[in-house]
Amino acid sequence: MAYEALARKWRPKTFGEVVGQGHVTRALANAISLGKIHHAYLFSGTRGVGKTTFARILARALNCEKGPTPTPCADCAACREVFAGTATDVQEIDGASNTGIDDVRRLRENAAYAPSRLRYKVYIIDEVHMLSKSAFNGLLKILEEPPPHVVFVFATTEPNRIPDTILSRVQRLDFRMLTEEEILSRLQDMASAEKILCEGDALRLMARYAFGSMRDGQSLFEQAAVSGSGRISATLVEDMLGLVGTEAAIELADTVASGSAAEAIRKFSSLLSRGADLKFLFLSLVDVLRDAAVWKFTENDDLLFRHSPSSLARVKELCGKKSREEWMFLLDIAFRSEKDVLSTEFPRLGFELLLLRLVNAPGLIDVETLEAAAGPAARAVTAGVDPFPKSKTTYTGRPSAAKTESSRDSSSVAAAKTDAPAGARADLSPVAPAKMEIWDTLLKNVGAKKKTVLLSLLSQMKGWVEGDALIISSPHQFVLDRLREEDKWPVLLQAVSEAAGRKLEIRLSASSGEKKSAEPVAVGKGENRTEKRALSDPLLTEFLREFEGATVLEIRPAPRKEPVHAAPEAEESAPDEPEEEIQ
Repeated sequence: MAYEALARKWRPKTFGEVVGQGHVTRALANAISLGKIHHAYLFSGTRGVGKTTFARILARALNCEKGPTPTPCADCAACREVFAGTATDVQEIDGASNTGIDDVRRLRENAAYAPSRLRYKVYIIDEVHMLSKSAFNGLLKILEEPPPHVVFVFATTEPNRIPDTILSRVQRLDFRMLTEEEILSRLQDMASAEKILCEGDALRLMARYAFGSMRDGQSLFEQAAVSGSGRISATLVEDMLGLVGTEAAIELADTVASGSAAEAIRKFSSLLSRGADLKFLFLSLVDVLRDAAVWKFTENDDLLFRHSPSSLARVKELCGKKSREEWMFLLDIAFRSEKDVLSTEFPRLGFELLLLRLVNAPGLIDVETLEAAAGPAARAVTAGVDPFPKSKTTYTGRPSAAKTESSRDSSSVAAAKTDAPAGARADLSPVAPAKMEIWDTLLKNVGAKKKTVLLSLLSQMKGWVEGDALIISSPHQFVLDRLREEDKWPVLLQAVSEAAGRKLEIRLSASSGEKKSAEPVAVGKGENRTEKRALSDPLLTEFLREFEGATVLEIRPAPRKEPVHAAPEAEESAPDEPEEEIQ
């Protein structure tokens, strides 16, 4: 008899033998027991979690001579034929090879006929997401009104690629990834039944690096059994997978924590030369950083990945080199570098970049120590700024994405203090950020009101608060005059009140931006009738609206053009006022 792969030999034959999919088992067993069998099911989940196996068991349960029953006998002719794959009424179709409308048309024609021997015709379409759009459309009618003797079972690893029109006509059952313990339990049963000597650490390694897939775990087990001639050790599994061992990963993490970039790169190159698989090396390093962070927060050995007594002692020793926030920061850097290492054409370069990031990761500074060293002025600025409310430490490196608006504003004031002269630093008060915010908030409010022309004018000006007045300054008086127009002034008053949270008097200052005194402004007509006519031109208004941020620098009369052969009538009809030229 030909050799049968262990993954096929140990394929479950009943619902009770399936590992880790209890929710699916209950749903299908109850549907069969109550006689509420749906005409179409969609099994979705990652590879090797039991989708096709469940479909075959469902076909046996529906066609068993003692059924339909959730516990098929496995002895009748129907069960044996379905299990052997020889039943003509149970067809398994590869969706990747039968993607066209012609394939679906043949399926519909065959489905119309009654089963030849069994109770139900069962069509199992694997990788159904590979069907073309026209093929999916061809399935709509038969899924909507199927013959009473037909049951469809679709299996897919990418349910997001299936049209909503198909999803609405099927019952969807999601298969979850298996846990390490579930895979480990099945591998232990296999080792005992197959009489293969296997170390416990070796089984755990295979269960861990199966990544939730029972089939992958069984394939690793079979490969190790063949490589070790019936004896599987942890060293054999590490060599087979290209693993470097926990000790090597701890040593690399220790070098990173010590801050030696040259030593970290050298050890990484040495591991590669020994045949280390880059993917598993990255995962091992992340695991060590994770264990260091978790143990530093909890000091609970049970929450860590499995370690030998010596490696556990080394992890605890490693934890003492940095604080818990620093370990969390290093773990975050490694976690966010996955694409740089595993999804690039230059994985080695990506891993070296990760090591340099970890070595160069900034430390943490105690805020109380920083305030004591900086003095009262710094404490006034940093008051209320705490990126880690439950901790007295904060990062001095890259900004955290979780910072609030007030935190960012306070940080900007701190930067301004650093650049200012030493004598001027003490003059800044804690209310300085509020004065700086009003102008920016005013611009945001005007933009939110869709007042494009007013926003373009204010964007070319400067503004600051003096007492109970907002000073708006521009070197061009005619631009300031535009703010007095009746369609802009009320909007400006309202926006200023909303930005300041109280009523402020508005004063306009025709200067280069220096903080000089300015007179209150009243709404009225501009004194220069030529400028007002030019600024009210619809074409100019549309231009300013289209090109946000543009402004008028100067208005002057267009030069009169003398005609070469002007008729007397043309001279008499010349306008009294020159045309305006806008620049």
